[in-house]
Amino acid sequence: MGNHRLSNLQSAIYLSGYTRDSFTTFDKKLDRERRNKVILLVDDDLDMVEIGKKIIETAGYRFISASNGPEALERLLEKKPHLMLLDWMLPGKSGYEVLQELATNEKYESVRSVPVIMLTAKTEFQVDRRELFEMGLSAFLVKPFGGRELINVIDNVFILDQLKKRNIELEKKIRKAEYKYQDLIENASDLIFTINRDARFLFINKRLAALTDYTKDNWLSKPITDLIVEEDKPVMLREFKKTLDGKSTIFEMRIRTKHGKIKYLSTNLNPIKDNGRVIGGVGISRDVTQQKQLEQQIRELKNFNESIIQSMGSGLMTIDQEYEITSFNNGAEEILGFTSDQVLGKRLDEVFSPEETRLLKLALENPDSSQNHMRREMELHTSENRKIYIGFRVGPRIDNTGKQVGSIISFRDITEIKQMQAEVIRMDRLASLGVLASGIAHEIRNPLAGIKTVAQTLEEEIEPGDNKREYLARIVRQVNRLDELLRAFFSYARPKPPVRKFYPLSDIVNEVTALIRQRMEKSNIRLVENYARGLPLIYVDYHQIQQVLFNLFLNAIDAMDEGGELKITADTVSTTINRHDRRGQRFPVPAHAMQYARVAISDTGSGISAEDLQQIYDPFFTTKPHGSGLGLSIVYRIIEEHRGDIRVSSTKGVGTTFTLLLPTEDK
Repeated sequence: MGNHRLSNLQSAIYLSGYTRDSFTTFDKKLDRERRNKVILLVDDDLDMVEIGKKIIETAGYRFISASNGPEALERLLEKKPHLMLLDWMLPGKSGYEVLQELATNEKYESVRSVPVIMLTAKTEFQVDRRELFEMGLSAFLVKPFGGRELINVIDNVFILDQLKKRNIELEKKIRKAEYKYQDLIENASDLIFTINRDARFLFINKRLAALTDYTKDNWLSKPITDLIVEEDKPVMLREFKKTLDGKSTIFEMRIRTKHGKIKYLSTNLNPIKDNGRVIGGVGISRDVTQQKQLEQQIRELKNFNESIIQSMGSGLMTIDQEYEITSFNNGAEEILGFTSDQVLGKRLDEVFSPEETRLLKLALENPDSSQNHMRREMELHTSENRKIYIGFRVGPRIDNTGKQVGSIISFRDITEIKQMQAEVIRMDRLASLGVLASGIAHEIRNPLAGIKTVAQTLEEEIEPGDNKREYLARIVRQVNRLDELLRAFFSYARPKPPVRKFYPLSDIVNEVTALIRQRMEKSNIRLVENYARGLPLIYVDYHQIQQVLFNLFLNAIDAMDEGGELKITADTVSTTINRHDRRGQRFPVPAHAMQYARVAISDTGSGISAEDLQQIYDPFFTTKPHGSGLGLSIVYRIIEEHRGDIRVSSTKGVGTTFTLLLPTEDK
């Protein structure tokens, strides 16, 4: 019973798509006939009864119902309906038992001719349909089915029932009333035909001429397959075989008109029996060409729109009113790293972090107005937990009725733009430092020289044992410190152009490590070097790159207060570098990929916080108590002058890695 109720519910849902528009093509005569007919629906599922009532009454028929077998038999005798829709699974008596009672019990002889359409969710292998048709069943309809399909079958059963009654009447009255039904069939809006066991036409109504421009006399005795397009002939033959087996069938086929046009027909084919033997079939075909063309146009429009959306470089996703993702294009997959299968049907908080979800919902609740289409920006994490920046816009998603059913978010990855902006800001700061250093360095050094000279002169005049000599020595040391700072200013503000030659990387590293080896041993730091085999010579200024490595090594040592490991690895990589100057213009580097030595300097120190990583190259920024904040600024400037690249990654409490790209080609 559980599966039976599920099938009924599925049918009810499917039936609900039926509207009155589906019947607009029926002629007035058929509508009048419907108003005079009562249909009995026998089903114990209340949902099915309610939906069935709506469909049947909308079509113009009158409706009554029963909820079990015994009640169905009583309603037959009491109301004398013109047709009964009988569910297979019923309490009290099953549909099979009701049909059997109707066929054998003399009590029901007066209503035995009422057409019966059996409704069931059972497959053709589970039910002996031959036996049911032999007991008088008019049609067999498998759940779930559509409302249009149900009314079409009811209409066809009434037509076939009329044909049957007319034939009986003709046999009794020696064809006295043949004209009464011949006109209905000949002038029906549907194509009606009969075929023998060889699938040759025995009868065709006048509708054939309107559909194909052929006269029916041209096709009598000819195979129906000659009218059907080649690709659909196997479908017709397969369905006709079912008819010869005593089964009713509904299918679509295409026919070719006299002038070569293609028409689509929805065909209901039923067996014709003589003394229990199938001698052919009767078919009712409706022209659905216009409907098929409309469906094709809708599919093409949908495919066209889908192809545009999927080929967009921007990411696009739609969100329903419950914040569930309903679409996710290829651009969104590429930017965020998620596949559509991973996100479709999921809520925002199942894909994004709580903070990201909060910001997205805030944007969805305040969509872009027509007067304000400014791009919004936010930070997101990809499926690989990589941080990116996106610029996005939000707009409402409206259905055909003008009701908002969701929102549309279009976005682009602007991570590179944000990095470029940060680099331009950094270059502006560095340029400002250069202007500052150039303007005041000389003016500061002159009084410093005077202070140092006076202090040294006083020192010579004071007795060696006098404590005041220590004060003068401190003055000289501070002057020297300021002088070193000014030298750093000069080296940054007016950097010397690199004098580049080819050198082995290991030679420069060895020169630097020799200077810091004693300090490394004192700090319990182990040095690890790993160079790829065949590493090419680097094309650099020996002393400037020595200064770069020296500053980076000292920073690594300072970060490892309790000892650790300083690791240097180098290999070769072929890539392009898109660096920008302070005006946002790209450096004139070759458009094609160049070969670089990739040098990674890693430590196991305290690491750098995410906030500080954005500022480490800024002048005067330092986390050291006595640092000048110029070391990494100078490193950045030297690498910039070499048309190389520098990147940093760090995890707090784990360590830091600086990666340099040093040119190996003279281009």
